[in-house]
Amino acid sequence: MKFFLYADNLNPTQLKRRAPEHKFLYLATLADHTIKFCRWSSQWRCGLASIAPSPGEKVWGGVFELTDEDLKIMDQFEDDVPQGAYRHLQITVVNEAGDKELVTTYAANPIGKFKPKDHYLDWVLKGLKQWKLPEEAIEQWQAYRPK
Repeated sequence: MKFFLYADNLNPTQLKRRAPEHKFLYLATLADHTIKFCRWSSQWRCGLASIAPSPGEKVWGGVFELTDEDLKIMDQFEDDVPQGAYRHLQITVVNEAGDKELVTTYAANPIGKFKPKDHYLDWVLKGLKQWKLPEEAIEQWQAYRPK
């Protein structure tokens, strides 16, 4: 299954643990969406990222081929937060050539507004750099740092 991954799921350590058979396909953006920190993580002790509609903005990530087994493990790890906190969502992403494709991603069922912490953002940024996301994506995540 083609899956759009963003935020902490791009971190190579986390991705290897949660989707050991993953295969990177391409970088992509999700138009008219932004990152919101609308779930609390007891593991990270801060807000967890999710996508949310936001006209004119975009979320950078990667499209990966995930096996059924990968998906099962990913869904179990999403249970680190309460069951039903994240759901599968069909979205249309755009690759670097401008082609559109319907894929699946995770989106949170929001419960509030939370702040991310530096250690969580550093973890995300390691993934962005691993997959060579553009400077624009890195700057976007740097802007989420607590002031």
